[in-house]
Amino acid sequence: MNAMETLFALHDEAAARASSALRERFGSLWRPEDGLILYPPNGNARDYATLLRLTVPHIPLLVCDDAPAAGGALSGQEIISLEEAARRLPRALLVLCVTGDRASELFAAVAPRVSEEHRNNAITFRQLGECLPVGDRKTRAYDVYRKTYLAASPRNRGKVAAAFDLFRDGLSRAVFLSVLKRYLLCSDALIPVSTSPEYFEDVYAPLDGEVFVDCGAFSGDTLQTLLSLGRFRLKEYHGFEPDAGNFRLLCETRDAMPAPLRAAMHLYPFAVGHEKSELSFDATGTMGSMVNPEGGTKIQSVTLDETLKDVTPTLMKFDIEGYEAFALQGGRELIRRARPVLALCVYHHAFDLWELPLMVNGMVDRYRFFLRAYQEQFSYTCYCVPEERLAAACRN
Repeated sequence: MNAMETLFALHDEAAARASSALRERFGSLWRPEDGLILYPPNGNARDYATLLRLTVPHIPLLVCDDAPAAGGALSGQEIISLEEAARRLPRALLVLCVTGDRASELFAAVAPRVSEEHRNNAITFRQLGECLPVGDRKTRAYDVYRKTYLAASPRNRGKVAAAFDLFRDGLSRAVFLSVLKRYLLCSDALIPVSTSPEYFEDVYAPLDGEVFVDCGAFSGDTLQTLLSLGRFRLKEYHGFEPDAGNFRLLCETRDAMPAPLRAAMHLYPFAVGHEKSELSFDATGTMGSMVNPEGGTKIQSVTLDETLKDVTPTLMKFDIEGYEAFALQGGRELIRRARPVLALCVYHHAFDLWELPLMVNGMVDRYRFFLRAYQEQFSYTCYCVPEERLAAACRN
């Protein structure tokens, strides 16, 4: 039995006794109908509120803060006081949306303000997946953070194994297996984290004159990282950023550049997708802005194939909050023609870990694949490198 088969076997064994896991691990008799309280209303709470409404809408959910502003909301969810949330859901899981020492400190501050029931039902958001219903064909409810059902589904297991086989170096395979442990076993498995700058791992050789396409350009932070490294000589920059606030910052970054660099920068206030269309969008003015059917802002989506038809990119980054597959579909011909290095985020959806590498592998030939992690909880990047661009150390 290889490592992949072992993980699936362990998952199947754990799923068979999942009903007792909460009692055994946390000493809690919580049931889904008792509800969830997310605190405080930070970025983690926002992501979870969105996912929970989509995946387990039957579970009561409240988001709370110490002193919520009048009319405050997070991901469409009203923000109320901690005390009011505890009153409305007296047996709820109290989900602290932080980890590590910060979680312990927050728990100490919160404990005197809630009931003994809530104190006994306090967990971190990283542990939430262990408490939610195990997915099945009928309810489609699954672990929100690690999405065990998706990775363990019989229809996906072959894909997971096929994607794993694309990664040939030991570090990539270690990262893949560690992430899969988290998905399948609700584990805090150790993940080897890279110390290199994200998107610029030394698995590919820089060119003298990179044409960099930045999908999810934000404020130009990735461009500034590239310029600071010294080993890249930039010929052209094409940055796509649909959030109006972020796009203003991106323009300010461009305007502060020396004249030769400014002339090489091409900025687009659009999302990249599989077609030219209007999309609903959550415009938060942060890195977390995303396409969302319930978003209050309308933006324009374009395809890379059409917008960059006269451009030959050499390096492309995709960090677009779960819309990566659509952007790849809309850039399929461009990628086939130009054969660029791709730096592709594969953590916004659990299935991105296997679906996105397989998607690229189906588009092009003679590419090598590398997987690196930059944070334990998220920021997993797949590098898709044409053989002619491999770094010397990777040509084996």
